[in-house]
Amino acid sequence: SMSSVAFYEIVETIRHRFGLRVDEALPINRGYLNEKWMLHTNRGTWFAKCFHPQRYDKYGDAVWDEIDQALRLQMAYFNTGGVCPALFENEEGGYVHPTPAGRKFVLTAWSPGVNVAPGQASERQMFTLGMAAARMHHSWNVDNGAAMTPAAPVWSLHWDDIRKNWQERWETGNAASSGIRESLLLQKEVMDRFDPSSMQTGRAGWAHLDLWTENLLFSSDGLSAIVDFDRVRYSYPSLDIGRAILSCTLNAGDFRRDAAAAFAEGYRTVLPLSEDALLHAVRYSWLIESNWWIRPPAASWSTAPRRFQQEMIWTAAQWDRLEEALGNL
Repeated sequence: SMSSVAFYEIVETIRHRFGLRVDEALPINRGYLNEKWMLHTNRGTWFAKCFHPQRYDKYGDAVWDEIDQALRLQMAYFNTGGVCPALFENEEGGYVHPTPAGRKFVLTAWSPGVNVAPGQASERQMFTLGMAAARMHHSWNVDNGAAMTPAAPVWSLHWDDIRKNWQERWETGNAASSGIRESLLLQKEVMDRFDPSSMQTGRAGWAHLDLWTENLLFSSDGLSAIVDFDRVRYSYPSLDIGRAILSCTLNAGDFRRDAAAAFAEGYRTVLPLSEDALLHAVRYSWLIESNWWIRPPAASWSTAPRRFQQEMIWTAAQWDRLEEALGNL
């Protein structure tokens, strides 16, 4: 199969390039399409991820420049003491390695730690995550390590596009379950009442854009690593805050206010944050992401998109109570 060929080429490439002999490899089955392994070698334990062409080819070559920039930012964060794995360099000083057959992969240090269940992060875990997120944002947007600032941020709020997108999903969703149709109507009701001029996105800057439970590793006393930096783009750091709060503190339809407050407290040890910043961040994340996830589930959906969909529906359902849950933190 393609995967075993890619795997043997990766093993050979890292033996030639780094003198690492792989004694045992354990596949890690999660995430969309990309293949991942824990590698036990003659020099400790490492992690390899092979990018799947089906996931990236549709974007053309530009996506590799974006991933290269993202990984340089990961190392800029690491070099300021960031809690993330170190990457092995390629010959050009970047971090994506080619195999002879043209597949691409990254190699990092192995990060110990476990994922917490969505909505279940403790206050201590949230405090350490808030602090790490702020250090990450500081290293990219205050120190501005290794980054060329693009002209425009991605994932900006374009109100007309959002409404048009809703209309398309409504028209194509006629065969969808009554639950999805109700959720679409609820989404429209929230959007109809929302005043876009009230939206505070915070300043544009580099952001991780994938800061959810599967990309966070914890030990008993707090965060041990943020992983998977491929999506880092110039956008709005507040989207990282919103995504982390949705993923880590939204439990059975309610935001756990104490856990959210702990995140804010940790963040403020490094960077300022207004008292309604979490409220605005969650609203902004919802406005961007609800268009992706409130739709009939695709056959390819794993448990992750189903959780994202649940977060979007739960947040819409308590839209009017969000200030109680997340305001003045």
